[in-house]
Amino acid sequence: MAIRLAPTCTDVDPAALARFAETFLYREPAFLVDELVRVDRETRTIDALLDTTRRLPFAAEQRTSPGHPAHVAGGEMLMATGSLGCLGAWLFHGVRFDDGWSGFGNRIHRADFKSLAKLGPPLALRSQETHWRDGPKRVVIRFEFTFEQEGRVVYLGDQSAMFFRELALEAAD
Repeated sequence: MAIRLAPTCTDVDPAALARFAETFLYREPAFLVDELVRVDRETRTIDALLDTTRRLPFAAEQRTSPGHPAHVAGGEMLMATGSLGCLGAWLFHGVRFDDGWSGFGNRIHRADFKSLAKLGPPLALRSQETHWRDGPKRVVIRFEFTFEQEGRVVYLGDQSAMFFRELALEAAD
């Protein structure tokens, strides 16, 4: 997976980003961040872009009509929040998937789909951590997400995720 670094994103080591990409919990098509624009470690904020001209798994399968135009599906927006959350856990909390860490979103406190996100123009993604609790084998993070396209907000989210080290997670029956 090739995550581009914008010239404005000077606080991320390209080798560390390559390690993240090689060990991320999902394969490349499911990582819905294409370019890092800014990483602010002090405020734990990530600004990034999602290229909506790429093949998106749900958008590619849409049946479109005048009443149902082609758009970035809600599931893809939620997957983008997961991509940003995992990237934040990596950058700000030392979560390394190849060191025995795993994680998942565990609560959507709020998900507001404000407007359809069109295919074509990029989505500007922002993730900001609002609360976190770090431990040697568990990290819990709460995020606020704001996604914009062409100057309008298309998604607002308030979500939590948990990351565990060396814990066997099994699917519930």
